[in-house]
Amino acid sequence: MAILNVNFTGGEERMTATPSAGPGAPGRPDPRTPSTRDAGEALLRVSHRVEGLLSELAAEHGLTAFQARALRALHDVSSQGALARQLGCTASRISVITRELEERGLVRKTASISDRRMRMARPTAEGTRIVEAIGAGLTARSPLSALSEDRIVALFDLMSEIEGVPET
Repeated sequence: MAILNVNFTGGEERMTATPSAGPGAPGRPDPRTPSTRDAGEALLRVSHRVEGLLSELAAEHGLTAFQARALRALHDVSSQGALARQLGCTASRISVITRELEERGLVRKTASISDRRMRMARPTAEGTRIVEAIGAGLTARSPLSALSEDRIVALFDLMSEIEGVPET
């Protein structure tokens, strides 16, 4: 059930419907101001859309989205432990992924110079070519490409701030 609000401003009548505050009903005082939930749901929708695009582009190269993300991340980190932390998964999953990428000739594993027990993974030239092709596709087809440079910077700053919030 909704409560009908009638506001008179400057001789003009304006009606808005506000959800009633029944059990479990989320009431919002100003329907134009998005709630934390609204923002989270929008973030999930955009994330899902970008992830779908990444999946399409990765599949064009015979990869899963996760394999493509791992291959891209290997340009920044090379230890399997650091890669697992960056991608938020287990070291054993990274071991499987890097082995699959190595079998395809997209990654080369070598022993660490500082600790021979550690294996380091680096993209091959072909792995780098695929990362660049997927990146170009994302840039061209991403909904984020519709934003101005200033808005991209602001979005990146905001997402970085959210990433830094400790989990509860």
